[in-house]
Amino acid sequence: MAKVPSKENGDISSSGKSSLLSLDSETELSPLDLVWAKCRGYPSYPAMIVDPDMPQEGLLHNGIPIPVPPGEVLKLGEWRHTEEGHKLFLVLFFDTKRTWQWLPRNKLLPLGMDDTVDKLRLMEGKKPSVRKSVHTAYNRAILHLTHVRRNLNFTPSNFI
Repeated sequence: MAKVPSKENGDISSSGKSSLLSLDSETELSPLDLVWAKCRGYPSYPAMIVDPDMPQEGLLHNGIPIPVPPGEVLKLGEWRHTEEGHKLFLVLFFDTKRTWQWLPRNKLLPLGMDDTVDKLRLMEGKKPSVRKSVHTAYNRAILHLTHVRRNLNFTPSNFI
């Protein structure tokens, strides 16, 4: 069972951040992994790491099509990588618009590995509408994971 972070155990700092989550920062991430991605000013949001060097004709992950990053997104990543001087990961959010973003490792946590981490991320948004949006995206991410693992009756037009 996962330990629930608490102030009494010293797991949560005075800023409210959990030190238990820092353990996930050591997990190696690779393309096609699902993550909680954190952009400044927004709660953590479900996303998938995408290989920026993937073939331009796309690829299938266990029969599931993975969207190809647009050229302008790839160019932005080249610029940001040299500006910031550390590795950036290209992520595709499970939002309605299917937004792309380049983020450093410290802004990514594995999704679906720890129920406690997932539940904390689902409750992170301050407004109910934001929490609902995050929850909808989480459901999309879990559905994607289910299809990739089982590949049952999948209709790509419903997903992309």
